[in-house]
Amino acid sequence: MRIRPLAIAVAAAAAVVGFTATPAQADHAWGNYHWSRGGEAQLTIYSSVTSDWAGALSTANSDWNKSAYLQNAVVAGGTSTTTRKRCAMPANAIRVCNYAYGNNGWAGLASIDTDSGGTHINQASAKMNDTYEAGRGAAERQGVMCQEVGHDFGLGHQDENMDNANLGTCMDYTRDWSTNQHPNQHDYDQLAAIYGHSDAGFKASAPGTTSIRTGNTVTIITWAS
Repeated sequence: MRIRPLAIAVAAAAAVVGFTATPAQADHAWGNYHWSRGGEAQLTIYSSVTSDWAGALSTANSDWNKSAYLQNAVVAGGTSTTTRKRCAMPANAIRVCNYAYGNNGWAGLASIDTDSGGTHINQASAKMNDTYEAGRGAAERQGVMCQEVGHDFGLGHQDENMDNANLGTCMDYTRDWSTNQHPNQHDYDQLAAIYGHSDAGFKASAPGTTSIRTGNTVTIITWAS
């Protein structure tokens, strides 16, 4: 599976300032996007995936909930063909879908809607493209699911050179998902850096990836070979 960044400039990009002190110098936030909350983020994740993806979503949610700053619940969402094809973002929540979205070049796609200030995430979605992923192994499907859901929390990539050695995280570009199916400590450190703040004092680290902004919607793509 080939993963590469999409080199398109983001319109009206917000100014980005480094943290003065972050756990383990985590530096792979996705811009300055984050959910507004008091205490830990307690989000509802609507499962609009078929049974062959349900286990991967459950595992990804359990993995991400190991962060002290996330405690999210997966609930049943619609799984009709129409629902999964549209994968509409639910207000104040995340929808995760799978569908044969076509030969469009991407295996996974995470999208967020932000408030007028362009900082707080209001709703999000994560799509798994069965056109490519239906025939892939369990390791890759778990890694892609973990990565797309991780993006919806405001995480970028730890490394974007897929020829580098695996970092042991799903937020790493790779040709071999065998050891890149779950978050690692660096991801949890980054979540602490993103969410361990009062919103008034938040400053983002350097973005870990390029992305597309259209109005208040921002999208990050995981490309397929």
